[in-house]
Amino acid sequence: MHKKTPAKKPSDTSWNKVASWYDELLTTDEDSYQSKVIAPNLLRILDLKAGEKVFDLACGQGYFANIFARNGASVVASDLSKRLIEKAVKTSSKNISYHVSPAHKAPFIKDESLDTIVIVLAIQNIENVGEVFAECKRILKKNGRLVIVLNHPSFRVPQGSDWYFVNDTQYRIVGKYLSESKVLIDMTPGEKDQKKKIKTVSFHRPLQYYIKLLSKNGFALTRLEEWISHKKSQKGPKQSSEDTARKEIPLFMALEIKSIK
Repeated sequence: MHKKTPAKKPSDTSWNKVASWYDELLTTDEDSYQSKVIAPNLLRILDLKAGEKVFDLACGQGYFANIFARNGASVVASDLSKRLIEKAVKTSSKNISYHVSPAHKAPFIKDESLDTIVIVLAIQNIENVGEVFAECKRILKKNGRLVIVLNHPSFRVPQGSDWYFVNDTQYRIVGKYLSESKVLIDMTPGEKDQKKKIKTVSFHRPLQYYIKLLSKNGFALTRLEEWISHKKSQKGPKQSSEDTARKEIPLFMALEIKSIK
């Protein structure tokens, strides 16, 4: 039977509103970044061992938690969105323990009891990152690892970066990077009715922001990788330039950090 514990206090999250949309995206799109880029690279880095204790923090509807479980890990997972956890429980392996909880609190996990914590495409949606890292430090074993996958902070700056063409060559332009920002992201750009618009919150921080906070909380960076898109453009005058740009400008960054203190 699934184990699920509710949050002590009901909390709202913008991802409650997009739970159905996000679930459909990951379960129906066989060509998604999650399935073609992130999952295979993440499994390569993790190299999971049978029985390894893994915490999927901000797990959404359990997409990656299920992948970890299928690869032999003992998985516990949590998310602030009650709707996403409800979807996870319905579609997941019965041996995954799910919890509704904010990212900076994991009272259901004992001190220094985990081998691995994974945060996939979620850290940029979390405000109190320092508290999250402090909690990760509490529950990780000494020399345990935290693996974070995020939108590349140098090239994917919400409302601060974009693609553009010059002389048939595609470039990535970045208008700001070091300044931190909090931005509302429109998840329904084609919806004209403002009452039906759904928006989520995204935070931009430079890479040094994360590294400094991790160091402050007793972590050391042991691996950094940058992952490109797998997609190909349709035939046309810009195809070659677009495909070249995809190979040169990474969309995602992966960090592996070890608990050292």
